[in-house]
Amino acid sequence: MEDKTPTVLIVEDDKNSAMLIMDLLTAHGYRILTAESGRAATQRIEEHPVDLVILDLRLPEQTGFVVAEAIRRNPRTARVPIVVVSAYTDQQNRLRAYRSGVNVVLSKPVDTTELVLIVQNFLGTRAGDD
Repeated sequence: MEDKTPTVLIVEDDKNSAMLIMDLLTAHGYRILTAESGRAATQRIEEHPVDLVILDLRLPEQTGFVVAEAIRRNPRTARVPIVVVSAYTDQQNRLRAYRSGVNVVLSKPVDTTELVLIVQNFLGTRAGDD
């Protein structure tokens, strides 16, 4: 039987932030992939289909804006939901993120309940669903 567990890519250069989100979503039954830079994120998406991306804006090599634009340009990933979790969520950066194709922008420190609900809403899952 095919495993239909949704896969979430976490793009975050801060290991503590990445672990927090990874542990949270793993506990809710999601498969997690990670990338610590913008280039690693775009490469990871090419190698492994993902159902949702959680993206920081400030990353080494390529910004989250560039990553979001690359995801939207690729026909295979153009419809993948992108959720930004960043400390850089002033109005200018939020608007730029939305123009880059991001679906939701959340500020750090992230409210974990809100993040889980957003992921569940995009992926059509609920805590405890099998």
